[in-house]
Amino acid sequence: MWPLILYIGMLGFSPPGNDGLSAAPFDVETGQQVVELREPLIARTEGARLVLFVRDRSDLGIGENNVIRDFETAVPPGSIAATLTGADGEQLALSHSDYSFFRGYLGLVLTEASAAKRGSRYQHLELDSKITLKGVRLVWLDRQGRRVEDVRPSL
Repeated sequence: MWPLILYIGMLGFSPPGNDGLSAAPFDVETGQQVVELREPLIARTEGARLVLFVRDRSDLGIGENNVIRDFETAVPPGSIAATLTGADGEQLALSHSDYSFFRGYLGLVLTEASAAKRGSRYQHLELDSKITLKGVRLVWLDRQGRRVEDVRPSL
């Protein structure tokens, strides 16, 4: 058992835990970017939101002391927006509305810009970013519960 634990530790692999961040990381580039979702996102209740947790903040110029203030300055409101699209063509626009700070992770909260039809399933995600973010993990939240979606950029 110890060799397995040591092997996992050396590889840097972190099994999914209680932090809700088991989604695969990817880089957000400047401009429009399509992100392929492994599973559809479902807007079950009002107030659904998408959180982009930034793991690699080296290019954002964030110091060690005023991390929250520096992050909000480096990524001002309106820096990123998203559009979810369902198989039937229904779209849900999400806009950068807030910040989230969870266990050392810095996050951007994107909330519904307009009400979505409840129970809608969205298969495609398009990001429109004015900045580059490295090592981003996505978390989809709605009021009935939390659901973590594993995503990867499409080629």
